[in-house]
Amino acid sequence: MIDENLLSFIWQQRLMPSFVATTDNEKVEIVETGRKNLDQGPDFFNAKLLIGTTTWHGNIEIHVKSSDWFIHCHQFDSNYANVICHLVWKHDVDVYYLHGESIPTIEMCRYVPEYLLERFRSIMESSDIIPCAKFFSDTPRRIIFDMLDCCYAESLKKKTSALQCLLNNLNNDYDELCYITVLSNFGFRVNSDAFAATARSLPFKLVRKLSYNRTAIEALLFGQANLLDKKYSDTYPQTLLKEYRYYSKAFKLKPQKSFPWKDFRMHPANFPCVRVAQCAAFICNDFQGLISFLRAESISDFYSLFCNDVNHYWRNHLKFDKTCPPSNRTIGITSIDLILINSIVPLLFFYGKIKDLPQIQNRAMSLIEKISPENNNNTREWRKLGILPLNAVHSQGLLYLKKDYCDKRRCLNCKIGSYCLKNN
Repeated sequence: MIDENLLSFIWQQRLMPSFVATTDNEKVEIVETGRKNLDQGPDFFNAKLLIGTTTWHGNIEIHVKSSDWFIHCHQFDSNYANVICHLVWKHDVDVYYLHGESIPTIEMCRYVPEYLLERFRSIMESSDIIPCAKFFSDTPRRIIFDMLDCCYAESLKKKTSALQCLLNNLNNDYDELCYITVLSNFGFRVNSDAFAATARSLPFKLVRKLSYNRTAIEALLFGQANLLDKKYSDTYPQTLLKEYRYYSKAFKLKPQKSFPWKDFRMHPANFPCVRVAQCAAFICNDFQGLISFLRAESISDFYSLFCNDVNHYWRNHLKFDKTCPPSNRTIGITSIDLILINSIVPLLFFYGKIKDLPQIQNRAMSLIEKISPENNNNTREWRKLGILPLNAVHSQGLLYLKKDYCDKRRCLNCKIGSYCLKNN
């Protein structure tokens, strides 16, 4: 259970006394722990220790056992020549500088409080969905929400990096980037790959050119989605197929077949045909690419871009040729919110960053702060612990926190986990 990450955490957080002793019983005062090194070399730079009567400035190396120094071959590495102290959990062998003098060593097991180790074991071995759940109630809300802000910032950074990679593959075409990103989010995770493949197979320049012709757009989307691959009896799919054959031949289009559509145990609102129909309605609502979102200012402006009625055929259909009780199939606010959260906000933030337009970045952040928090399995688990997200920043932060910290047991890197560990 004891590892170098825990020992580094204990050292960095000063969770052992400031006055200790080396394995040679020389008194040590820990003045400054130094700066954690994230690259090659010693674990901490620029520490300050008073060893005996001498003040030392230099680097700190941390190992579970002293002999790890030799296992890692530090004795041959000049990067470790300025190590002023070797911190170990157990001292099993003396370690020397290149010139032969022994390196001062502190055995940490003498000084680390037992409660911290017990709490660390408890969290690491916890079967709870949130590992620190049993210690969570005393954590100040400022620490929790500060961590959520950090998590959202990390999440946004990853999304913008992915957008940069996609933009590079699209020859820096921001409209195509916007088109593919938005359409992929109409798949709402389960069918996002199928939607993305459909968008890639159908160039935005063609879509924009024909956006005035709703039948053509519907035919192209359903056809490229490979959802017109059967013989249908209803007039509507027959019309779409006829239109699709014309345009696919004229523009040499081939439907995507890489990602099959999924509808097993799915809510009717998420059925592939319904989402494709909503996507067609969105495109035919004067979608002009990225400029459509850059022009939007208020949250109602963004909502209005998506609020367009689908073809009346879908009022009593979920699939071609299969009737069902009538219902409104226009995309709902909750679904629009998810598209805004997962595609529009990252797109605007990314564009503002690339073009050095902070006002666009600020608009993106203002937008997500106005969107209601998501209600899903993840947020409901946090609500059980008393964490009530105020907006989509917090719900997205909770999602990232659970996925990238809790699930991976990165509690030592989490402000909430750190607090739970440190406070007895």
